[in-house]
Amino acid sequence: MFNKLVHATEGDAIFFNPLGRTNDFYALIEKILGVLVQIGLPILVLFIVYAGFKFVTARGNEAEVTKAKDALFWAVIGGAVLLGAQVIAQVINATIPVISN
Repeated sequence: MFNKLVHATEGDAIFFNPLGRTNDFYALIEKILGVLVQIGLPILVLFIVYAGFKFVTARGNEAEVTKAKDALFWAVIGGAVLLGAQVIAQVINATIPVISN
């Protein structure tokens, strides 16, 4: 299955991958990022719930509230990076034309 990662026929490169068949590299990257987003979003939700749990268990302790704020901040940053990467890949895929012979 993985013995041929790239197969060239008549000047066109076809990338074989478990995500499906694509004719260009940019579409392959977009599909990979789509799978990463599908995996990453539930993990992101768990980290946000974890940060909320830390807020509830802090009970006014300033050091624990600071840790909870940090956890929420980094969860939001991670979500922005995750979704931003997919948006950038879609923009690149839409703006760069595929060169075919």
